[in-house]
Amino acid sequence: MAALAAMARGLLVQGLELYSDEAYYWLWSRRPAFGYFDHPPMVAWLVGISSALVPGETGVRLLFFVCGGLAVGFAALTARELSSDPGAPLLAALLAAAAPLLNLTGALALPDAPVEAAYAAATWLLSRARGRGWLAAAVPVGLALLSKYTAALLAPALVLLVAWDGELRRELRRPWPWAAALIATAIFAPCLAWNAGHAFASIRFQLQHGFGGAFSAQAFLQYLGALALGPGPAVTALGIAGLVRARSSAEKRVAAVTLFPLAVTTVSALRGPVEANWAALVYPGLCAAAGAALCRMSPRPARAIAMASLLLGLALAGGFALEVREPRLAPVASPVVERLHGWREFAQRARRAAEQGCAVLGSPPGCDGRDPFVFTFNYQQAGELAFYAGWRRFGPAQEGPRASQLDVWGETPAPGEPFLYVGIRGLDDEPRRRWRGEGQGPTLSFDVSFRGEVLRTAAVTPFSRFVRLEPRRPGGLQSR
Repeated sequence: MAALAAMARGLLVQGLELYSDEAYYWLWSRRPAFGYFDHPPMVAWLVGISSALVPGETGVRLLFFVCGGLAVGFAALTARELSSDPGAPLLAALLAAAAPLLNLTGALALPDAPVEAAYAAATWLLSRARGRGWLAAAVPVGLALLSKYTAALLAPALVLLVAWDGELRRELRRPWPWAAALIATAIFAPCLAWNAGHAFASIRFQLQHGFGGAFSAQAFLQYLGALALGPGPAVTALGIAGLVRARSSAEKRVAAVTLFPLAVTTVSALRGPVEANWAALVYPGLCAAAGAALCRMSPRPARAIAMASLLLGLALAGGFALEVREPRLAPVASPVVERLHGWREFAQRARRAAEQGCAVLGSPPGCDGRDPFVFTFNYQQAGELAFYAGWRRFGPAQEGPRASQLDVWGETPAPGEPFLYVGIRGLDDEPRRRWRGEGQGPTLSFDVSFRGEVLRTAAVTPFSRFVRLEPRRPGGLQSR
């Protein structure tokens, strides 16, 4: 089942260009490190390994398909700890394979696939950890922390579990749980060290991202809808209901590491908009609990619920695959369509525009479409230009005060070196640009279309000489 899920998720995105964030993480992978501004390093490490094995978009995503399949397998193993019924693992695997959001996050090169796989493995191993078994659980915990910071919610969940699980309290009298905590911390330590060397910018950014908003009733209702639909309505209802009634030590452990992150995400949703994928790391655990709950029901309704969940998942996955390729319901300009199309054309036309603009300036050395220094409007543009145009040198993006990894690198052209600005429409549309240049060339604009509709408008402006980069305003990298 896990292998079939991995292959199905590969087919889901086959032939699609890199999503904006995927290209951004591919740009990270060109410079391996123990941390990055937006996330821990696992996404970049996996992209780097995967793309070295297989070329093109499939190579970027290959190991993420594997992670998606592993999450399904670990959901089945967790269900075996929650139920003695031999059918529970298969039901849990089916539910995880059909979960709408797990299908999507297991198909794209994003931090969600590795954190879901690692957190699902940690959930399984923690549910059965006894004696030296704690040491095995430490490894996926550390890997989950290296994948996404939300995995850190496991620590307070286990602290609360101590008051609930008498067997865990007895285990804490032995050295193995404490040794496991040290191992998990040691695995995550390089990322902590990177953060310490960068004023904890990454961790502070994510904390502000998660808790820095303002309440919106509409956003909260959208969060509840995403929570219901992300793992599937039956999984959400059965999984939460089953875990709230946990009795055995294994059930209590799965309940703690699954329900606590859901509770924190809900609190975050009461403070501001929450993205649909934030709680996805616990969805394999919910699928395991739902599979165990189905085994406690009468066979006929259990089969009906399982079949309905499977059909819903297949329908949504099929609908996504068709809609993103031939949009009929979603506008072409919607993020789900726009961010997966037209980037190859965008890069090719940006290269041609760079060559034409530099020709007007007399083609000074370093001003061309092959390997120029580039300031972009946003970091998504930089990632796509890096992947599809082969450009490698980028300065901090210019879009508002929102910092990115480009700010961490902080690269600039050499004084007097030519450079390009790639914007949305042109220089007049970006009043916040932070660099200063001289010898401005012509701004060449172009449209990128898909299925006869404009996806994006872009413009390339060459400059013959770089002067300086202005400091980022308060609210940028330093203040995060």
